[in-house]
Formats: sequence, structure tokens, C-alpha cells
Amino acid sequence: MDFQTAAKYASLLSKDYAEDIFQLLVNYQAISASEVATRLDLHIKTAQDFLESLEQLNILSKEEVLEKKRPYYRYILKQTRIVIDIDLMQVKREPSQNSMSAHIREKENAGHAFR
Repeated sequence: MDFQTAAKYASLLSKDYAEDIFQLLVNYQAISASEVATRLDLHIKTAQDFLESLEQLNILSKEEVLEKKRPYYRYILKQTRIVIDIDLMQVKREPSQNSMSAHIREKENAGHAFR
């Protein structure tokens, strides 16, 4: 997994309501954003954005439901396990002399004494 994908997972999992939403998904198997929002006292847009993000990460699938009113989506848990695995050797790069000197700077006449 690359860092960008891992960051998306981490961002979602760090939300205060993430565990509660996953509990609803596990217990109800198919749930709409409005049901999540109602049960957890969240804004509908917050619930919808969270569920859509999970769907984009392929953790959920969604199906369109047509009832009396306008159509809406029900979200279904596709994965019951989330594993974040980052191979740090994939990001290993040999630093060049120019890149090292560009990142390490000292202020002139800073007056620091190292002992």
C-alpha cells in the first residue's frame, strides 16, 4: 500500500464516529447515509462523505434503491478486515548531495554553542 492510500485509511479511521459507523455496517449489513446520520446524530453530509470515501477505498459497495421518494444508496460492507501494510523499502531512495544540502540550513551568526 502506498502512503497516500494509507493516509486516506488513517484519516477515515481517526474520525470520532468511525467505529460507530462500522458497528452499524456490521450489524445491519446494508444501511443508507440518512439512517447512519439519524442513528448517530450526525449531519447527513458527514455520514454520506464518510460512506462514499469507504466505497472509493473498496471497503463498501453501494446499490441504488428506488422507493416512493427519490432514489438513494444503501451501503454494504464488502470487507470485514482492514489491513494497512506499508513496505518502507519501496520508498527508499539514495539521497543526492544536492538534496541534502538543500534541506539542511543554518542561520548565519546564530550564536549556538554545542557542547
